[in-house]
Amino acid sequence: CMLMSPLSIAQYLPPDQALFDVVIFDEASQITTWDAVGAIARAHQTIIVGDPKQLPPTNFFGRNEEDEEVVEHEKDLESILDEAKAAGIPVRDLRWHYRSRNESLIAFSNHHYYQNRLITFPSPTVEDRAVQLRKITTGIYDRGKSRTNRIEAQAVTDEAVSRMRRWLALPEKDRPTLGVITFNAQQQSLILDLFDKARQTEPELEWFFADERIEPAIVKNLENVQGDERDIILFSITFSQDNAGKRSMDFGALNRDGGERRLNVAVTRARQELIVFSGFAADQIDPNRTKAIGVQHLKAFLDFAERGAVALPAQERGSVGALESPFEEAVAAELEKRGWTIVPQVGISGFRVDIGIRHPDLAGAYLAGVECDGATYHSSATARDRDKVREQVLRGLGWNIVRVWSTDWWFDLEGCTERLHASLAALLEESRRKQAEQQESEAAIHWDMGHKVDPMDPLPAEDLASAGEPEHPSIKSEPELVAAPLATGERPSASAGILPAAAHSTHDTVPTGGRYRLTDLTGFSTSPDQFYDFVYRGTLRSMVDAVIEQEGPLRDDVLAQRIARAHGWLRTGNKIRERIDLHLREFDRTEESSGSFLWKRGTVVDLLDYRMPFDADARRSIADIPIAELAAVVVANEDILEQSDPALDLARLLGVERLAAISRSRLDEAIDRAQRNLAST
Repeated sequence: CMLMSPLSIAQYLPPDQALFDVVIFDEASQITTWDAVGAIARAHQTIIVGDPKQLPPTNFFGRNEEDEEVVEHEKDLESILDEAKAAGIPVRDLRWHYRSRNESLIAFSNHHYYQNRLITFPSPTVEDRAVQLRKITTGIYDRGKSRTNRIEAQAVTDEAVSRMRRWLALPEKDRPTLGVITFNAQQQSLILDLFDKARQTEPELEWFFADERIEPAIVKNLENVQGDERDIILFSITFSQDNAGKRSMDFGALNRDGGERRLNVAVTRARQELIVFSGFAADQIDPNRTKAIGVQHLKAFLDFAERGAVALPAQERGSVGALESPFEEAVAAELEKRGWTIVPQVGISGFRVDIGIRHPDLAGAYLAGVECDGATYHSSATARDRDKVREQVLRGLGWNIVRVWSTDWWFDLEGCTERLHASLAALLEESRRKQAEQQESEAAIHWDMGHKVDPMDPLPAEDLASAGEPEHPSIKSEPELVAAPLATGERPSASAGILPAAAHSTHDTVPTGGRYRLTDLTGFSTSPDQFYDFVYRGTLRSMVDAVIEQEGPLRDDVLAQRIARAHGWLRTGNKIRERIDLHLREFDRTEESSGSFLWKRGTVVDLLDYRMPFDADARRSIADIPIAELAAVVVANEDILEQSDPALDLARLLGVERLAAISRSRLDEAIDRAQRNLAST
């Protein structure tokens, strides 16, 4: 058995050697006929595997310099796959799709290119938005010059680097893989340069790009990404308005015949999540200005990325809503009697999980899938598909699968029901145990980061004994809770949960911008079961508006935590964050060392009057206070800058006694901003 390219076969295998039994071409849509002939001649049989909906071969010497629309692209050629189809060679479709761990990742292509014939497998979460749209409305496409969109490239790089920083805290085996796809080679080169700068600044990011990784981070364009896949894909549309504010309907290779193939390849490279960065929305593409199928499909794809499955005609979302047999109805009825929440026929393609069991603790997640030997089971062509492959794939996606056999149910209804109930109860207990372990781990990391004493901190460790800190940190533990800035001689009390400072500087009270109080969300009619449904978007948007109106600027993860708690959830997982993020496009952001702060539109300033806590619950950690507020405290108390350790003096003014290294760095940022502001006035 030999693995070789067609070119290697021609170079290294003599034409008169013994014939192979079979030659198999993979990615045959990219192999020209003349390259394939030599390999075909060396075997008794040939199997040609490829997708006619993906990239054809490219002619690297056939540029048409007079064709302005495609000047930066190459001529498409016929492939051996095209020749085989034209010759009437027997065809067998491979319809089971395994790559996407969320059906929404393949839903667009399944609808537009494969007539919904692909068999996909449902995800063990209710959330169906693994495809997201990020609008970069300030982006400018440098048409005719560099052919890049620097603002969009920077946004893509920032997103990638931010994720990589978070992933570094995970065990190496659990770190996701990441890829970037651009519309042209110029944008690809620009993003590679930006990544190089980021890696120079933060050498620890090099781990993701190292060649020894099985799947290192990649940056590719539409022409060379076929065959690659990654867990997370960031897709830069690149094209946007130009410096004159004009939007062209020229999208490079997408405007050519077969341009839709390139789009199909790009949008199917992700296993877990696809984030699309675009300077325009679907409704800004005018279909009357171009007849290119690729551009028409791009318009449809942007609509899908923004609105989800509702953008696809006749697309089922999550569940078809009906059980397929009386047997399944009986099983579902017994489970509901025992308190389990069931969802029938989970999935949006030809394969569905018979009964999904909602997780009682985790929003948007299934505890298990119950498989009955009903219609779906008997529809599989082989015993291997029925009894092994389907369950293996579902478990690989994260499902817990419990089987119920009709014969067992018929002869021992009570016993079978009790065994099923016991299995689900055991899965729930195991899930809660793992959640507890994860929370302890997260708390330990949080405690480590937030409570590590700076080695330069002169404060004695014995002060900790009287600080009233919790004996066991929990996930809610916060580093350095901040009180209101104090007037001369005032001291916060330990009983209030704030560490008393050893000696406060004699600063004046900081002029404040009112009180910081938590948003009361009890007036909203919340529905955890509808959290991920399209109809619930209005409620979520109203809650987001209320929190930012009351507490903004605040970190986006704090906002997500507020809304999650309002729904009764103790944890704020990625799926919840992603759903809330859909409603944050209309707000301004400032990226800071502790995270991304959300501001009401048009309110971002360098200095913002400090907001004193309304009550004990409203105290914020240094990480939760925007730099603008911290800098305002310094500006109002300039003598801090004359102290030997301004950061420590600022911390004491804020009522913080133990200054961790990570918080010291943040206070230094505020001091630097204050100094720049004072120097400019």
